[in-house]
Amino acid sequence: MKFRLSLLYFVLSQLTVFAQADTLRVLFLGNSYTQAYNLPQMVASLSAASGTPMITDSNLPGGFTLSGHAADATSLTKIRQGNWDYVVLQEQSQVPTVDYYRYNLMYPGAQELHDSIALYNPCATLVTFMTWGRRFGGQQCLGSDCSPVFTDFNHMQDSLRSAYEEVADIISARCAPVGIAWKNVLADTSLVLHSSDNSHPALEGSYLAACVIYSSISHIASSGLSYTGGLTPATGLYLQQQADLTVFNSASDWNLFIDQPSADFNYSITGNDVYFTDLSTGMSGMTHQWDFGDGNTATGISSPQHTYVTGGNYTVTLIVERCGQQDTASYVITISPSSIDELKEKEMSIYPVPCEDWLSIQLPENYTDNYFRIMDIHGKVIQSGMLSKSFGQIRVNELSSGIYFLEIENRRALFIRR
Repeated sequence: MKFRLSLLYFVLSQLTVFAQADTLRVLFLGNSYTQAYNLPQMVASLSAASGTPMITDSNLPGGFTLSGHAADATSLTKIRQGNWDYVVLQEQSQVPTVDYYRYNLMYPGAQELHDSIALYNPCATLVTFMTWGRRFGGQQCLGSDCSPVFTDFNHMQDSLRSAYEEVADIISARCAPVGIAWKNVLADTSLVLHSSDNSHPALEGSYLAACVIYSSISHIASSGLSYTGGLTPATGLYLQQQADLTVFNSASDWNLFIDQPSADFNYSITGNDVYFTDLSTGMSGMTHQWDFGDGNTATGISSPQHTYVTGGNYTVTLIVERCGQQDTASYVITISPSSIDELKEKEMSIYPVPCEDWLSIQLPENYTDNYFRIMDIHGKVIQSGMLSKSFGQIRVNELSSGIYFLEIENRRALFIRR
């Protein structure tokens, strides 16, 4: 056996490691591939060796599909228990390679599970467990529907990879690339990862799978952890390193950060009005908190509009948050003093001040735009509409008592609603 070790995985120091709960809760839904050598316990043991206790539960009937789990009373009961941090989904080993079953069984089943898990575990992260190909490839048939004739392990693995990457995108899940780690190890050593049936895993195969799943969940390298699953320290370390290389050297391929909010926005400025457009990415359910840099804020609005009352430079900050994870984006915007001063130069007359039910307006005879806006002292638009040139009044009886700005055709005036 030759071991070719690599130091590339030390780029992990550049990755963001998420703060984890004191104890992680992980549910495994799969079949005999996950059941072999008690894979969930292996993952929990790796996590414990890193200092993070992990509680696992599972439902792993032989030959089960994701569609089967979506309708299975035991699986649904475990999902409904709630409070899962992660749910690991493993499809039956042949289904992803047969087009009919991939599109009519695997993908719909994964979506049904996603919906059930999201209902009872809104903060849970889904992780798809990419399985491995048969040792010698071969055609895979389920009933009368068959896969292509796979010439070898790698040929079948390519089909599995395509299916698991696609379904992970569909259900916004991370993908634990176990099959790719197997492919890399088989190309690098003489280790045998399959059991005698050339389908199920040997101990080495299950341990490699556990390392990949652990790192995909934790965002922490498994290399150097003391738990080696009963393998020799040298073999255990080698499989740890290969798992880390596979997971972290192609992190974007596996949606490793799909559940982490990423804040961003752009903006356009018209006079003293700024229109913000949210460009944040992440899973559904993110909240937005804006600080406009002038003492005013907005919460719960993804793309707000804000009016500044004085010119200057303002640092605008957006914080997005989901399930305790946050990200921040800030930009400095410049409001030209001239755009504010122009409003003061083009005055209009309003009366009475203070007013109660009606506000009368007097404007130059040649004004062309009769669209009006009423804003509070924070620049938030409270009322808007078209001003009748023949009438020249606005009904303000629904405004609360306070100070407001009326703006018409780049003219602004302050008034008080009594």
